[in-house]
Amino acid sequence: MINYNAIIENLDIDKVKNLLEQMDIPFQEKEKYLLMPTVCHNSNVDEASWKLYYYKDNHFFYCYTNCLGMSIFKFLEHFYSERGIEYDWYEDIYKVVLDCSNFRQAAHGQTTYKSIRDLYRRPKQIQLPTYPEGILNTFTKFYPPEWLNDGISKEAMDKFNILYSIPQNKIIIPHYNIDNELVGVRGRALNEWEIENIGKYMPVQIEGQWYSHPLSLNLYGLNKTKTNIKETGICFIFEAEKSVLQMESFDRLNCAVAVCGSQLNKFALKILIQNCQPNEIVVCFDKEERPKEDIYFNKLYKLCSKYKNYANFSFIYDMENLLDLKDSPTDKGQNTFEKLLQKRVKIK
Repeated sequence: MINYNAIIENLDIDKVKNLLEQMDIPFQEKEKYLLMPTVCHNSNVDEASWKLYYYKDNHFFYCYTNCLGMSIFKFLEHFYSERGIEYDWYEDIYKVVLDCSNFRQAAHGQTTYKSIRDLYRRPKQIQLPTYPEGILNTFTKFYPPEWLNDGISKEAMDKFNILYSIPQNKIIIPHYNIDNELVGVRGRALNEWEIENIGKYMPVQIEGQWYSHPLSLNLYGLNKTKTNIKETGICFIFEAEKSVLQMESFDRLNCAVAVCGSQLNKFALKILIQNCQPNEIVVCFDKEERPKEDIYFNKLYKLCSKYKNYANFSFIYDMENLLDLKDSPTDKGQNTFEKLLQKRVKIK
């Protein structure tokens, strides 16, 4: 089991400063903290206020204008997401953080970290790994109350082979490619400290090996929903796996997939187009916009416009405040989803 708290407690201040330098983040060193611009939620450093602190005593970041307290894990997530950088949680967050810490566990081994810019570069041709189905035998068949209460049926969990890890206290989500080959295993944390400080979703480690995969090279759920997408001519693209399972629990054909993030790239889109030829693709990302703002609306509009030559594109945008902030369009049930769908924004 990963001791994330020990990794954080053993962060080396010199290594943290080196990381910030490689990320081109300016900082001022004080006796008890590092002071820097709020790059956690500002992609333009020049426009950011100097109100982001890294405290040497507890090894946590604190943004006094927006993001509040963050572990270094969360800080890197914010940094990548704000810039639209696709990242692999294990390669681009876990290994980077571990390299900044003096803590080591035998199962983790040593890591090599050259430059943060190297993490942004991905070879053009990457093959997804495949793993034997037998590695999942270490997990338990269990229906987490958290997901049952979120509108996910037992039948949906069975269909998508949802499992549970007792020692890690995680919902286990196997990822398959379109040919039903196992390509990765992700876990949904249930421990509140881990959710708040490390992340809700992350790859799973089994007997010292991490079963991560480049999420941008696959669409979660497509192996199960491709027939429905072909039949109906429509595909709903969500952020998280949970939304695909909620759609499976609705009284309608499940035509959903998940990108496991807030980005849609050309590679994943081509997988969908080549295998299913949908007439319409509906982007159904989580609600991020507060009332009287339009930044997120413009982001979704730009995303869909970018790919409109591939298919008819539209996106769900909550104009009537039917969802809470951070909700998926499926979180409030089928009736709310249908209302949001009826008023989706179509790209012309």
